[in-house]
Amino acid sequence: MKRESWRGSEQWPGHDDGENPNSPYYEKRKYPEPTVCSDCGLVYHKGHWANSQIAPPHSSKEKCPACRRVADRNPGGVVILQGKYLNAHESEILNVAKNQEKLANEHRPLQRIMWTKNNADALEIAVTNFHLARRIGEAIHHAHKGEFEVKYSEGDRFARVYWRREA
Repeated sequence: MKRESWRGSEQWPGHDDGENPNSPYYEKRKYPEPTVCSDCGLVYHKGHWANSQIAPPHSSKEKCPACRRVADRNPGGVVILQGKYLNAHESEILNVAKNQEKLANEHRPLQRIMWTKNNADALEIAVTNFHLARRIGEAIHHAHKGEFEVKYSEGDRFARVYWRREA
């Protein structure tokens, strides 16, 4: 079962990885070029953070929006996985999530998994971007079936993705 909850009449423009003016991680200024993230090594070049650039030694140092999210422990989305099926297939399901992160990261290096946490009856995957949360949920649903639901917070660029399978 796939169900989507969407509030609002327009699709959100841009991505909440520092490009949305309503985000606390919005880049209100241009960084000097090149700037290197002091935590992850991404390079700010031509107005974007990229992971394929080699920074000269005289580069400025700043934290990228994704590393600031990680430091603040403020995810852009969470994926909640539940059910008996999860217990038997947890490593396979986590591999699907990691593969989606890797694929997203090729073109959007600010989209990352922040943490995974086992709770009593669920596995939580926190991510830096609501698009990545949805992408991970859809991939798990496609590969392992089950029930799938996405809930977006009204007025906030945050997604809660729920996936459950019992058998």
